[in-house]
Amino acid sequence: MKALQQRYNGVAILLHWALALLLLFQLGLGWALEDLPHATLFIAFQFHKSIGILILVLSLARLLVRLVVPRPAPVEGAPAVKLLVSAVHLGLYAVMILGPITGWIIVSTARVKLPTLLFGTIPLPHLPLGAAWNEPAETIHGLIGWLLAGLVVLHVAGALRHHLLRDDVIGRMMPAALSRRPALSVAVVVALAACVAAFLTGSWRYQGHAELPKPSQPLPTPGSTPDVPAAPTPTPEASASPEPTPSPSASPTEAAAAVPVRSWKVAAGGTLGFRTVYSGETINGRFTRWTADIQFSPDDLAHSKIAVDVDLASVSSGDSERDDTLKGDDFFGIAAHPKARFTATRIRKQGAGYVADGTLALAGATKPMPVAFTLKIDGDHAQASGTASVKRLAFGVGKGQWSDASTIPDAVAVTFRFAADAK
Repeated sequence: MKALQQRYNGVAILLHWALALLLLFQLGLGWALEDLPHATLFIAFQFHKSIGILILVLSLARLLVRLVVPRPAPVEGAPAVKLLVSAVHLGLYAVMILGPITGWIIVSTARVKLPTLLFGTIPLPHLPLGAAWNEPAETIHGLIGWLLAGLVVLHVAGALRHHLLRDDVIGRMMPAALSRRPALSVAVVVALAACVAAFLTGSWRYQGHAELPKPSQPLPTPGSTPDVPAAPTPTPEASASPEPTPSPSASPTEAAAAVPVRSWKVAAGGTLGFRTVYSGETINGRFTRWTADIQFSPDDLAHSKIAVDVDLASVSSGDSERDDTLKGDDFFGIAAHPKARFTATRIRKQGAGYVADGTLALAGATKPMPVAFTLKIDGDHAQASGTASVKRLAFGVGKGQWSDASTIPDAVAVTFRFAADAK
């Protein structure tokens, strides 16, 4: 029989308090998930999964230490109290292990299986289980949250009872320097404060994150070719109010003056954005690094041409983990195809604007794509805005579980707005 000792060893103490803080943080975060803003929901769920697996690993380590390393003898007391203490401890181990496992089952059997990168780094594989496991796992996972809350209250109440009765049982789970009064009393207060802070941090962790600014002008319905108004000067704060249509009363001299094809340099501050929907939630994103080579004259469309290169690694959708997924092989595959390129050598007039009939090279595929745009030229300065609809599945963007157009529409609306100066 293993010899009993007076205090828990250092590893057991470290695991105990680490798990206490993680469990309370996870409890707060889990209860807050339903009310989080859409812009933070994806990353919050990913972090919830990461913390859950960490709790599972540490709980198994704590159980192993409990079974292998000698520990203090149980506290003497009435049989009913000892039975309750044993039940609480057993319940806590069950919650710490079954909670993450049921969460893992939920993720693995969901209709849309989101990939999981633990802390944005380690891929977590899905469990090989059927969809029938999903509903029972969700029910158990929800009940475990309430059970955890009750067990924590009982556990803390029992520890405080012993402390107030000056049994100092809690000192066995404190570092040696804090295991005697009055330092123990201070340590108890600090521990309680830390536990409350962990719970509140989990509850509030993602509440303050704002969504990406939405375009002040609605994007077109995917697949349509809208009549886009001319853009204002493209600063991040610029209004999307349409510029007035140029007056038809321009002088005959101005109308007759043909402007040869000129090279244009895009000014800083332009935007290249996209909008799609994921499971009913609108996602607004943008690319922060892109360049354009523009040769254009409204009087010489036959010799006008456009080329745009987009650094796909610069994608930003307001959620770093979602951005990592977009950069991966299931979407853009930036390791093999780091850039997208649009080129157009046929530009035609359409209504008050223009259409550039070009091709888009994306994720290893090249397909025709028209881009509608409007333009206002004032001497050596120009302002442009436009739209396009990208059929993502034609480019293989969104493979496997992401290819369901009812989850993510095939057509993704793309918009741009920028100013340019003649070279």
